[in-house]
Amino acid sequence: MYTLYIDTHGLELVFILFKDDTILDERRQISEKHSRYAVAMLESLLSSNQVTAEDLSLIIVINGPGSFTGVRIGCVIAKIMSYTKNIPLKTLTYLQALDLSIDAEVTLGIRDRNGVFVGKFDRNHELVSDYFYLSNQDLKKYSEEIIINGEVDLNKVYLYMKEQMTINPHLLKPIYVKKLEVENG
Repeated sequence: MYTLYIDTHGLELVFILFKDDTILDERRQISEKHSRYAVAMLESLLSSNQVTAEDLSLIIVINGPGSFTGVRIGCVIAKIMSYTKNIPLKTLTYLQALDLSIDAEVTLGIRDRNGVFVGKFDRNHELVSDYFYLSNQDLKKYSEEIIINGEVDLNKVYLYMKEQMTINPHLLKPIYVKKLEVENG
């Protein structure tokens, strides 16, 4: 069973190929030009492992939060592959993926130049309330500790996602930092 993991929410493009429960191979590149490199990186990952889209049993995609272009590229690739090749699709946010690496109640964030996109998680890795955005000014007044970024444990993400429900690729919704920033004034 091959699983493709896609994460384009930040500056780093990440494509990982799992075989059964093990990371088989990966492609990573830091770039502000996701549209230039994403498809070639994916093709390289699959072809070098002699895997085709038809061999994939599952696609896991990080649907944000992130920049409009970055998140959209990963989500579009996942949607197209899932829909056209009838591959089951599962999604989670980067903050959920990061939370799986931490065994505690925690508040996590992703910083942009204007503030932080925040999510609070309980010990069972459940989102406690809706995600929210704190401007840099609001962040100075915020009393809770926020862990900004961190290392995602991909093996924990893979095991967790095996137990989650698949979604209809048409229902995959990207989460953009800027949209929340605008909504929060």
